[in-house]
Amino acid sequence: MFFGGKDSYTFMHYDIDLANIFHFHFHGKKEVILFDQDQNDYLYKVPHSLITREDIDFANPDYSKWPALKKAKGYTAHLEHGNILYMPEGYWHYMQYKTPGFSMSLRAMPRKPKNFAQAVYNILIMRHLDNFMRKWKGQKWIDWKNKQAIVRTKKTSLD
Repeated sequence: MFFGGKDSYTFMHYDIDLANIFHFHFHGKKEVILFDQDQNDYLYKVPHSLITREDIDFANPDYSKWPALKKAKGYTAHLEHGNILYMPEGYWHYMQYKTPGFSMSLRAMPRKPKNFAQAVYNILIMRHLDNFMRKWKGQKWIDWKNKQAIVRTKKTSLD
């Protein structure tokens, strides 16, 4: 279950297990922005994590600061009471409550072998590596990852 007050939101992320998700919305209004994994090159993905840069406002992006976002092709859904949204395995999602509300998600394991393997890697290796590096290097690790999100996006989005 997910509960949110007016204007509360999640950072753009995808779920560690790359699950297929049915998202049921029960109360209030919510906006959801979705991107397929094939849009990674434009989203300022933070390495060794499941998020984009946290300082990007996906509800109102600053394209002068984040120019690669102009190339990203995604979907926007507006959910109200009784709506159900299907999010395919591994989809990036940003959710913002426009009014107070609550939702619930039902999840199913990824069906694609590549995504299943990535989910196992995320759970068994990447998460622990990132936690170890956060403890060892602290803010330096986080700053390096945030810088790399920009460097890698600039490099790959120039194509």
